[in-house]
Amino acid sequence: MFDENSIVDRILSGDDSAFERLVDRYEHKVYQYALRFLGRQEDACIATEEIFYQIYRKIQTCTDTKLSTWVFRIAANVCAEYQHRRRGSKSSVLSDVFHLRGSSEKEEDLNEGIQVILLRLTRQQREVLLLRDLCGLNDEETGQVLGLDENGVRQRLSRARKNLRELLLRQGILEQPEDDTAPKQECQHYRELCSQYVDECISDPDKEALLDHIQECPACAAYLADLTRIGRSLTHMEEEAPPQELREKIITAARRQAEHVQQRRRRAAHWPLIAVLCFTAVMLALLCNGTLGGLFVNSYHDVTVPRAEAGEGERDRQIAPVLEEEIIIPDAVASNSYAFVIAAEGNTNLPELSASATLLAGDAGDGVEYYVVDNDLNLVQKLTDGMESVGYEMETVNNNRLVISSSASQGLFIVIHRDS
Repeated sequence: MFDENSIVDRILSGDDSAFERLVDRYEHKVYQYALRFLGRQEDACIATEEIFYQIYRKIQTCTDTKLSTWVFRIAANVCAEYQHRRRGSKSSVLSDVFHLRGSSEKEEDLNEGIQVILLRLTRQQREVLLLRDLCGLNDEETGQVLGLDENGVRQRLSRARKNLRELLLRQGILEQPEDDTAPKQECQHYRELCSQYVDECISDPDKEALLDHIQECPACAAYLADLTRIGRSLTHMEEEAPPQELREKIITAARRQAEHVQQRRRRAAHWPLIAVLCFTAVMLALLCNGTLGGLFVNSYHDVTVPRAEAGEGERDRQIAPVLEEEIIIPDAVASNSYAFVIAAEGNTNLPELSASATLLAGDAGDGVEYYVVDNDLNLVQKLTDGMESVGYEMETVNNNRLVISSSASQGLFIVIHRDS
């Protein structure tokens, strides 16, 4: 029996076999989500590896949340970030991947068409369809993944199904109904109920009213029939087995991470005394030359970026001037206040940041992204350590459009992606 609570506890205690059981439990569903969100097997494998890497690293944060919901929250974030990094590239779907068990050729065409059209929906609509219909999460669980209440999930799901159907009709994958007149005003309400009917979460009075309406409205009857077919296709889409080597890669990455953590702990255990002595020596030196008092004069708001002159072999430019002179801070970023602002520049992807923070603005063609993160010292330290470990250079900065306040509940990371 798979007990979510005991599995998490056992992983936290260092039981590798427990993490292997978690992989066995969720690998197929996570891979299916990534495959249909991204559209390519190669991308799905890369994203699935990253998802389980994040799961292993962050398992200690899964204490007050249902494990399955937490897993798919990470999956949704990683896949969205992966797609964001691939912006401008075209997705291709392998025609022999997606099939329905025992389905007719016509239904196979619908199933393959749905997968292709899914890639044309917005991220938000694709997420809610896959989580709700493919992964089998209910409205409450889907809302926890997406940060919506149950009513918000149903509204987004209804819009996603409506748009998916319209695209399938335009492509000729679904047949145009004989009565193809535009829906009347009253039909809009019943078409919202159609989505609830498909999910079997409709109230008895609404169900009775909907069934009465479709007896008199062929257009809404066809709409309900199409939504039913689409939902059945997503729910019963045959699962494409992940490559056999994928599981071993996931487990190997987790073991390496565990060994890395143990090595860091062992090194840290040898250095406390040396660190104390070094700190004491530095403080004494500062006291002697009168510098120490100046350290506590400036608040976060007054911090400025050091502008050291570039010496031989150093970079031709500094991060601070770019932030102050070249980057135009978006209004969505400038309208908030922050406990700190950190600029980070590098050429490596940062899935750890995207999974722990919220992308506030970016993708404007200038290679700059703005992430907000909780003002949590341990979290910020972990993020900065991770970014430095992959070669990012960081500075604490000011900008005349940014308000920095020690009482703010969140901080800002300005990530500058430079060409490799």
